[in-house]
Amino acid sequence: MTDSDSRYYQPKNTKDAMRYVEGLFNKYKDAPLTDALMQYHRKLVYYLRTNVASEAVEEGYPDRQKKALAMADVMDQWLQAKLLGKPFTGKMQGFKMTSGQRTKYHVDQGRRKNRQKTIRKGRR
Repeated sequence: MTDSDSRYYQPKNTKDAMRYVEGLFNKYKDAPLTDALMQYHRKLVYYLRTNVASEAVEEGYPDRQKKALAMADVMDQWLQAKLLGKPFTGKMQGFKMTSGQRTKYHVDQGRRKNRQKTIRKGRR
């Protein structure tokens, strides 16, 4: 491996490659759409559809091929939304899109304060 080859990321398997593409997508998904970003995005989608999907079948993981193709479809939807100027909330997690909102749990502090404290009898 020469010095020029060492600067490129070499995934160990298809799952590793998909995680890497997922991380890259999450980094640039909120950036303004430029020609360079659109070209880079299309290159990643092409990589998922051709290299990763075919390699997943060779590795013996047909379900991973389906996930890679579904991931590429979601990335295409992102591009369509960006081209139309629509907001695209959420992030890629687990090779699929999740909403940007998290579940918030609310604890009613008023009820907690008025609870009667338990009295423990000491054992001797």
